[in-house]
Amino acid sequence: MSRALHKLLDEVERVTDFDARFYRKSTLIRRVDSRIRETRSMNCRNYLSYLKKNPSEYERFLEALTINVTDFFRDKSVFNTLKRNILPDIIQNIKDKKRKAMRIWSIGCSRGQEPYSIAILLKEISEKNKNHVQIFIHATDMNKTALTKARSAYYNEEEVKSVPPQYLKKYFEKVYDAYRVRKELRELVRFKRHDLIKGNSLGKFHLILCRNLFIFFEPQLQEKILKKIHTSLKRNSILVLGKAETLKDDSLFRCIAAQDHIYRKRASS
Repeated sequence: MSRALHKLLDEVERVTDFDARFYRKSTLIRRVDSRIRETRSMNCRNYLSYLKKNPSEYERFLEALTINVTDFFRDKSVFNTLKRNILPDIIQNIKDKKRKAMRIWSIGCSRGQEPYSIAILLKEISEKNKNHVQIFIHATDMNKTALTKARSAYYNEEEVKSVPPQYLKKYFEKVYDAYRVRKELRELVRFKRHDLIKGNSLGKFHLILCRNLFIFFEPQLQEKILKKIHTSLKRNSILVLGKAETLKDDSLFRCIAAQDHIYRKRASS
């Protein structure tokens, strides 16, 4: 990593408290280069000068670094497995223990499609099985713009094309040329800005989805985050990773659905 890039990251951390050093080098350089081009800076050193003169650029830099591709029901087989096996089992376990609430954490929720997709599945399961379990879905991201979009719950035609027609009709309302997630779903999801790297855990959860984030992190950061997620899960609870992400160390989790990259927490040693 060049000296100029080190200075840039030091400055970003000083102002925003966000440490980007553990991102994969290729990802980091690609995102920095995109901001250099966008701001018409000559190089990393010039971009650092631009950053200091334009305070709003700090936020734009973070947004460039944390932007993720997302979609409703992305990787359909994962959501089919969640609906068919994982979520009903979690709900039954909660009821067996005479508990009343189910807690889910969607990490890196971007524009909200993932947590709303989970909310739809839970509504469907609840309706079918007459479950009476309270649902709390915590959805976090570092990207302010993405979170604003998620809270608004408005999506255009292109953004809802992967929503099955029966769900689109049932859980969305048409507002001019857009679709908005209905209030009954919006009330299940709590969006919050949260730094997964430096931030504290948000409590104990039955299910954590952390999909397509590890691919951007160096191995030592992956290990640190996995330990944080392990601590944040209740006993025997579930972690879902992205389709391109596999755990090499099975000391914290055991795989229960290899094709869908779904893992169960192991007891602490």
